[in-house]
Parts: sequence; structure tokens; C-alpha cells
Amino acid sequence: MMNKQILILGGGASGLAAAVIASELGASVTVIERSDRVAKKLLATGNGRCNLANTGEPVYFGDADFANQVLSKVGAQAVRAFFERLGVPTRPDSAGRVYPACNQAAAVVDALRLRLQQSGVRIVTGAQATAILPSKDGYTVKTSAGNFAGNKVIVCCGGLAAPKLGAVNAYGLLTQLGCRQVAMGPALTPIETDKAPIKGLSGLRLPVTLTLCEGKKPVAATQGEMLFADYGVSGVCVMQLARDAHCLLLRKAKPMLYVDFSPAMGLGDYRMERLPARNPFANKERMLRYLQEREAFMPENDLLLGALPRILRERLPHLPPEALAELLCAYPLPVTGVRGYDQAQVTQGGIDTRDFSPETLEHKQHKGLYACGEILNVDGDCGGFNLQFAFACGMIAAEHAAVTE
Repeated sequence: MMNKQILILGGGASGLAAAVIASELGASVTVIERSDRVAKKLLATGNGRCNLANTGEPVYFGDADFANQVLSKVGAQAVRAFFERLGVPTRPDSAGRVYPACNQAAAVVDALRLRLQQSGVRIVTGAQATAILPSKDGYTVKTSAGNFAGNKVIVCCGGLAAPKLGAVNAYGLLTQLGCRQVAMGPALTPIETDKAPIKGLSGLRLPVTLTLCEGKKPVAATQGEMLFADYGVSGVCVMQLARDAHCLLLRKAKPMLYVDFSPAMGLGDYRMERLPARNPFANKERMLRYLQEREAFMPENDLLLGALPRILRERLPHLPPEALAELLCAYPLPVTGVRGYDQAQVTQGGIDTRDFSPETLEHKQHKGLYACGEILNVDGDCGGFNLQFAFACGMIAAEHAAVTE
């Protein structure tokens, strides 16, 4: 290989991973970033801890088969190995979420920047790409800071989520070349509900089980800590359901979110995880037995004292045990919307993957053109799945781009 020129559009997770791999393989690499610095979103991920990957079963949506094929080549252990050799020790928690051992996203970014500096990677910031033009020797990328020529182009511009951290609508770069685009929306974002059932509960956090239904049909379920807000509810277990809620609303359905307070009352197993879709009233009999047992030693007018916070107890109507059991295991919250991209962690939808190879991330018609990460129609659950996919894409695309003519 003689001084192969590779242009990488976007200095996020997939872009920086691609830059490291391509430069290590001898390519001349230029990273073109719209913001004033690279890795802004990466620094904020995992509440500043940077959840790099997940060793558990993959949970992806959109073109999930494509994502699974990518991860069959570069999985969680390969991502861990990549960062280990950059000097970042990693450690999975009990749920399989992989973090840097120091729990600091800055350590990840510092290690990436150092390797790029050592490898002579050129980083151009404040340059927004506006077009990718095929040329005789590869491609010309037009940007707000001038034109750049390269033999290969790897598009790692991300999605629309978190605009304050540099998100930009870059889908046109690929649709101009004939790539298809799947309708988009915010994912992993809080859910808006009817305000009447949550009045006075803003700020309350509780471990719960959630079931999202379309009419009486269960669609999805999760378990974890939920936060009541003035607009609705939030927390990881809520955000996991936002994708489905958004899709139901687009179909003009009337989704209902049922809250089961059993975990907050010490009933049954409790884990922060996605669950199989289930009947929201599944715990009614267990809840009823629990309430009947409490009748023997608790005041009749305050049966839930000690079991639930006062502000929630006072919000619940006075009901006989059977009706109260039904309410406590399926507290209904009519869904009215989801929060926008400014509060979303990831974008659902994007560039259709059918035009790209999962083996290489290269476009099937435009040779030397690659697309990676969130710009594609792939989104995953919370827990490192989205970063893992981004890193894997970048590593695969860069290796192919650097070693093929």
C-alpha cells in the first residue's frame, strides 16, 4: 500500500476507532469533524463512565440481523482487546456492561487521542461535510472548510440524538449517492404521559416493572428504576420502551404504560433488564395475597405504610384489597408522546443497510465508500450496545479500507 488516503467523516466512537485502525495499517488518515473538537458525545456516555460494550446477548432493532453479523466479526471481547492495547483496562459489571476500569470516559478519549497523535492522523474540526463526490481516484468530500480528496471515505457522522453534543443531519451525504433511508425518530428517551395520574409525584424514584401495551396486547416489558417527572416518566427501564411507544404513536395507536410496583414492595425477583412482553396484570394474585397478609397487622386506612413512599400512597385511591392489588400491579399511564432528540441517547431509523456489506461496511455499488455506527438503521438497548456497534463498525471498515485497493 502506497500512502492510501482515507477520509473519515465524524470524530465520534466509530470515526475514532476507524482512524486508529486505518493509521496503524499504514494509511494516511484525515478525520473531518463538524464540531470544535472530537469525542464530545463519547465523553458524556454512561453518565461520564463510558459504557464501551456489553458481554451479554445483543439487543438491537432496525436492521438487527445486520448488526448481529457485524458483531459476529467484532464482538465485545474484541472491543475490550482494542482498548486494552490502547492502555485502557476494562471491566464488565454483573450485568455484562463493560466500562473502563477507572469508570472515566475521559480516560477512553485520552487514549484514543494519544494513539491518533502518535500515528500522525490529521484532525480537522469545524468542518461540516456537505457532499461526497465520486472522482477518478476515489472521492472528493466538500465541506464548509474546503474540499478534501481521498481514495476511501468512511462515513461516521452519527444520528440526530443529542444535538448539544454535536449531532447533525448528515444522511443527505449518502442519500445523494442513492442510498435508501428509513424513517427516523428518537430512541432511548423519556416517555410523556397523561399528567393526571402522575400529579405530585415528580422527582420520585422507584424500582418497578413496566409493560407497554397496544390496547390489551402487551408489546414490550422492562424492569428497573423509574423516575416520575412533570411531563411523564424517565429512567433506563422507561427509555428502553420509548422506541416501541414512538412506533405505536406513529400508527395512531393509543399506547398504555402499566406500572407494576411489586419490586418497590419487595415482591419477586428484581433486575434491571428487558423482559419478555407480559400480561400487565400477571402479579395481581401475588399482590392480593400480600395485601391480605398486611391487613392482619397494618391500619385499615394505611395498609401501604412502609411499603411505598408517602407521596405515592396519598396519590392512590382508597380501594378494597382486590381492586387495590389490580391498581398496584398495573397502574395505568396513557402515553402521549416521547421526548425529542435533545433528550434521546440514540436515533432509530437511518440509512438502510441493504446497500452495505456487513462483512466490510462497504457500499455494494460505490466501492471505497463505507458507513458506520448510528447513521445506519441500527439502534440498540441501553447498556453499551450502541457504542459496541459503533466501535465494531469503525474497526471493520477501517481494516478493509486500509488493506484493499
